[in-house]
Amino acid sequence: MAFCVTEVNMSYGSSQEIRYEVKADGLRGLLITTKEPIVQFSQTKPTQQTFVLVRPWDRSLLELPDFTDLQDDSESEGDYFTPPSSPSDNSPSRSLVKQEVDDLELRALRLLVRLGQPFGAFLLARQRGGEYKRVASDRDIIAQVEDVASDRDLMNVRTIEIL
Repeated sequence: MAFCVTEVNMSYGSSQEIRYEVKADGLRGLLITTKEPIVQFSQTKPTQQTFVLVRPWDRSLLELPDFTDLQDDSESEGDYFTPPSSPSDNSPSRSLVKQEVDDLELRALRLLVRLGQPFGAFLLARQRGGEYKRVASDRDIIAQVEDVASDRDLMNVRTIEIL
């Protein structure tokens, strides 16, 4: 997920650290602290570059199975349960479908909770050719989504080419 940076304010903190207060659409305000200045945010040379904070994709967010743990197909024949087909609403297949729907709803809720947790973000600068280049920072950038429940961008997942 990518969040557009809308504002950056620079100040100096204790022990010669440089502090950048960063605002981005959909994220809570955050603070980036570095020992070395981030050249792209220099006050002496304002830039018209587009910046985004990106949440790197984590496969575990979707709770997908780890296929390396599955057995060889020849060993697991007969281990699969095929419920009997029946038009009755009380049939085992009907309850199995309801259980699967309930499981999907629970997974969706767990995903929303995890998306609302703080995460390590990358700061990227858009280049002239449309690609993105990671902006170096000597500390982790920790960001958090402002309001997971109302953020429609969470469902608009895209990939970004990083140089």
